[in-house]
Amino acid sequence: MSGGRDPTTSAQTLRATFYDDGEKNGLSIFAAFLFTNNAQVSLFAFALGFAFGIPTAMLIAMNGASLGAMMAVFAAKGLAFEFTGWLAIDGVTELFAIVLAGAAGFKIGLAVAFPGERGRLDAAAEAGWIAGAVMAGLVLMLMFAGLLEGFGRQLITSDLARYSIALASGLVWLCYLYLPRREDALNVRS
Repeated sequence: MSGGRDPTTSAQTLRATFYDDGEKNGLSIFAAFLFTNNAQVSLFAFALGFAFGIPTAMLIAMNGASLGAMMAVFAAKGLAFEFTGWLAIDGVTELFAIVLAGAAGFKIGLAVAFPGERGRLDAAAEAGWIAGAVMAGLVLMLMFAGLLEGFGRQLITSDLARYSIALASGLVWLCYLYLPRREDALNVRS
């Protein structure tokens, strides 16, 4: 998974992963692979929520620990700024999508664990409508993240450009999710 990037790797070799444009012909295949991987993590984070959210929490923690371990490898070589920019170009969208998928899974898990006065099945079905709408939107986010990861990360080698794209994509998602809308547009079902 680390692709040869471990604590024994030299700083020059690690730095080359950020700025070497490599083999551009295989980028579309690489983007498809990354989209599939991101979609799997998101779907698992969502689907495992039915078990009271415990497996979802474990999956998100495991992925966070992997990301933290990679950050530690690069930070130890003085490359934290470069690694963060390299990761952020797609990570803002990708990690946001994974967190939202986990939240949708938790929504269902909480409905199953604490159905209130409704039956568990009714509570889970109601939570499923809301969570399903979230997951439908995540498909777009994950496609966008896959394109940024497969193409943008390899083709854009300027740290400033990477951070700018990350900031812009973060603002787009925050505006999309949090700007006020008409009340009737917010109804998931009638």
